[in-house]
Amino acid sequence: MIEAIKSFFADRMDPSRESGNVDLNHRLQLATAALLIEMAQEDSERHSVEFQAIHDGIQETFDLTPEETVEVIELADREAHEATDHFEFTSLINENFDHQQKLRVVELLWRVCLSDRDMNRYEEQLVRKIAGLLEIEHRDYIAAKLKVQRDMGTSYYGDLDDYE
Repeated sequence: MIEAIKSFFADRMDPSRESGNVDLNHRLQLATAALLIEMAQEDSERHSVEFQAIHDGIQETFDLTPEETVEVIELADREAHEATDHFEFTSLINENFDHQQKLRVVELLWRVCLSDRDMNRYEEQLVRKIAGLLEIEHRDYIAAKLKVQRDMGTSYYGDLDDYE
């Protein structure tokens, strides 16, 4: 697994960069993507809109090409299946992301959760659990949800336009 990750990024990164930083950046990308994949699979279904939200979020957040994004997601999918819990991903993020970056991860989780317009209690619990592991306060967790709902034009109960 590690060799596949190193090979992927070695082929795409500037060789003059310090390899420790490159490896860390790649591990952070994989950790973030793995949490998003866990979110997408929480309802035991694989919706294409959820995986599109993962793709778009990873590509925007880490400024990757579409091809790099697909490879990161594929590697993260394998990593997520091998993981025994979320701690290995959240601890890496906690050690290396600032508060704003961690909030961005929570927003990405909400984007995946709400992308199919059908949030169940298990999905909401997973976002809450991961936000807690990322040391995000409840008010910021709720603010992230509301921001994503505004950006998507939805509420928990459906389109915001239905209530105007």
